Amino acid sequence: MEAGLSRHDNTRVWVVEDDADQLVLLERRLRGCGWSVRGFGEGEAMEQALRDDLPHVLILDRLLPRQSGTHLLQRLRQKGYRFPVLMLSALGSADERITGLETGADDYMAKPFLWRELQLRLERLLADRRELRPQRSANQIFRLGHVSFDPSQLLLEGPGGQSRLTRGDSSLLSLLCLAPGIVFERDQLLQTTGSLVDANTTSTLAMRISKLRKLLNDCHPGSGEMLEAVRGRGYRLNSPVQALPAP
Repeated sequence: MEAGLSRHDNTRVWVVEDDADQLVLLERRLRGCGWSVRGFGEGEAMEQALRDDLPHVLILDRLLPRQSGTHLLQRLRQKGYRFPVLMLSALGSADERITGLETGADDYMAKPFLWRELQLRLERLLADRRELRPQRSANQIFRLGHVSFDPSQLLLEGPGGQSRLTRGDSSLLSLLCLAPGIVFERDQLLQTTGSLVDANTTSTLAMRISKLRKLLNDCHPGSGEMLEAVRGRGYRLNSPVQALPAP
């Protein structure tokens, strides 16, 4: 059955599948739903792509060369990635499905599968997808270059002095610190700050980012340049981040 257009047009769907023919077929079918699709023949290439972008949902083959899909997924979850994952596998026994789900998959389908069922399961995952928000440990501070950021104290501190943050600004910077280099979309960042306004019609986020840049620069000149605007998408933190236990 040919797929109809999805309700989630322009959604980013990534596929990790080492069978080249299967990957081509999946990419064609998924694009037919109106989704933006990226395919990878092995997990290492997908992990490199995560430095610049995030999928809204990942289709992950369990049997991959060099490392299994379950090992890859475990590592992604340990790093804090929370995007939904649908695991595909020729291993379809109950025990195998349980293992995949226990590893961190949100859904599991055995091969061969019906395309329409795969589409419907992806639709469900997209409708219910979790916030892309890695978890921060309690009493944790971040080191961004020469600036120290303590979320619990709402405090930035560097060679140039200290800056106090609002709770919304602190939540925004915390999210960026938890996934340095990752592009977060405007609606995700606004949700983090507690804003309920439309990300496409407001300057609220741009104003917050501008304020954060100034506060960072007050603590150490040039530090504000770490907050990078990505045209048409959102923002990311371009700086190595060291997470340390609070004293």
